[in-house]
Amino acid sequence: MKQILALTSLLVLAACNAPKPPSDTEGQAAKKVVDASTTAYANCISEGAKTIDVSGEAAGTLGDRVVLACKPQRNKLMADIIVFHQIGHPKDSIAQSKAVAEASVATAEDTLRTNSVVTIVTRQTSASAKAK
Repeated sequence: MKQILALTSLLVLAACNAPKPPSDTEGQAAKKVVDASTTAYANCISEGAKTIDVSGEAAGTLGDRVVLACKPQRNKLMADIIVFHQIGHPKDSIAQSKAVAEASVATAEDTLRTNSVVTIVTRQTSASAKAK
């Protein structure tokens, strides 16, 4: 019984002195910011495609308009990627980091725009079918 009480006391004491979980490194924290900015940009485009008036214009034109409407989120994502890249590549110039950010965003943007056009076409098709 004394052994169980002693063991329990040690476990309680150990729990009280448990080490704090490690905090994020600068790179991990910056990656979380980039991930949040990426999500915000993708959501902006996705929501824009779901809510834009789809009558009277081609889906591609509307898709371009949706992407342009999300420029503030795009600019934030660009800035966050530049910061993240500078952490991992501190010897690179800002211009190099900006080029990396532009290429990264452009790749994602192509997919996001394509998805928005598909959403717009689907909405246009649905609206056309309802009109008949």
